[in-house]
Amino acid sequence: MRVAVAVALALAARAGALDNGLGLTPQMGYSTWNDFRCDGLTADAVKRIADRIVELGLATLGYRYLNIDDCWSRELSPEGLLVEDPLAFPEGIAALVDYVHERGLLFGIYTCRGTRTCALRPGSKGLERHHAAQFAQWGVDYVKEDSCFASNEHEQAFSEYAAMRDALNSTGHPLFFSLCGWNTWYAPRGAQLANSWRIAPDCDEWANVYVAVRTNEALARFAGPGGWNDPDMLVGSHPDAAVQLTPRQVQTQFNLWAVMASPLLIGSSILRMPGSDLATYSNEEVIRINQDPLGVQGVPVWSSCPPFAPRDNWWMAPWTMPQDVARMWTRLLSTCLVAAAALIALLARALRFTRGAAPAVHGAHDPILLAPVATDGSTLADKAPSPALPRARAAIWRYCVSRGCLAAMLVLLALLSLPALAMLVAIHAMKPRAEPCQQVWVRPLEGGAAAICLVNFAPDVARIVCDAACLDQAGFPLGVHVRDVVARRDMGPVQSLDMDVPGDGGSFLFRVSPRD
Repeated sequence: MRVAVAVALALAARAGALDNGLGLTPQMGYSTWNDFRCDGLTADAVKRIADRIVELGLATLGYRYLNIDDCWSRELSPEGLLVEDPLAFPEGIAALVDYVHERGLLFGIYTCRGTRTCALRPGSKGLERHHAAQFAQWGVDYVKEDSCFASNEHEQAFSEYAAMRDALNSTGHPLFFSLCGWNTWYAPRGAQLANSWRIAPDCDEWANVYVAVRTNEALARFAGPGGWNDPDMLVGSHPDAAVQLTPRQVQTQFNLWAVMASPLLIGSSILRMPGSDLATYSNEEVIRINQDPLGVQGVPVWSSCPPFAPRDNWWMAPWTMPQDVARMWTRLLSTCLVAAAALIALLARALRFTRGAAPAVHGAHDPILLAPVATDGSTLADKAPSPALPRARAAIWRYCVSRGCLAAMLVLLALLSLPALAMLVAIHAMKPRAEPCQQVWVRPLEGGAAAICLVNFAPDVARIVCDAACLDQAGFPLGVHVRDVVARRDMGPVQSLDMDVPGDGGSFLFRVSPRD
């Protein structure tokens, strides 16, 4: 019985787990990265979010961590401490932590094990004890440590994360530790290092949700109370967000994250959250599955999907960077290259100067004029009746807008833009693809119950059947009593689950118990 084997493997894998008393169930809360990136992340914005989390009732449902991500720090002090951006956080982080705590929430902060963060802010490499003590002094409750601009060598990565783990533990202040390395090879060692560990690229589109789910299939045995596989944040469907899913995909991501015992960290806007997202994230029955105290991650018991091999971040070796950040910097660099190419083309063809001798009437001590080169090799200053600067500029402009100059500029611009075009092609090649397939996931729950999720990754509706053999693999050979936890309705006793599942990320999530 596949599910029973998964339970046994999970319990065995937890023997050497980090024991700091935190993360007995997957963490729940909100993170700023998908919502803000580096644009508009301020103390005032965080305060409004804290107030809104409470107003929406999300805090009472368990969403208690309010985590600020990259871009809060500005520089290192002479003592090696992280310095807040004085414009964004004029009263400092400690005052913001107090504000969040006063609303019954917990405060999370971000750093990186490299020399720089993913947004090029100061990192914590070699300064772990300084920064851990700083976080504890501020009253921080949660630390996410990223992996940008750091070695991709496994043992060194483990050593650097262990340094932060030990530094946090040495403070005597309880600090949830979130390891963010985006690779599967952290999972076997994750429970010894942190309370959660990223196992896949950032979920910035539906295809990456598919990648995260397929990646997590083989990692269930490493998760359990105290430490969890982290496939990334909940995306949301706000149309103006930097990353977004459809409302149907939002529901399916939430369903799968519940069955996979994954952290529930809302990454979409709290201040502008669509009603459909709020309804999805507020479903207490789905949350109860995610927070089940048995702490066993679900596994697929049936799949029509092709074999899947996770693709780690090999292309960044020896330095590491998540795919979405790599694409972000690649887009920025390619834009700069095109702009630079245009400028170079303009200068090369329209403003190419030579030091020309001025007419004798001006004398030897007059300033030397710089004049554009004409097609016959002479300068426009030679052809001009007067070397006066205004007239020289007019000549330059006439040459610049000539048909021959513009044609040459376009050719040169195209040649100089080839590196940028190659980078854009590389971005497209890096993008993952969701296969048109279906799966049935099962997660054992406390008291002999289970959660069963039917998911359709194909674009069109598909019939998914979990028949008697499927239910037997889930541990229910005699059939089940079924409750649709999304629709919040009982379906009675059945011998099989047979559903038409909508395409493009449709799903059903059931809570089942043994049939009498």
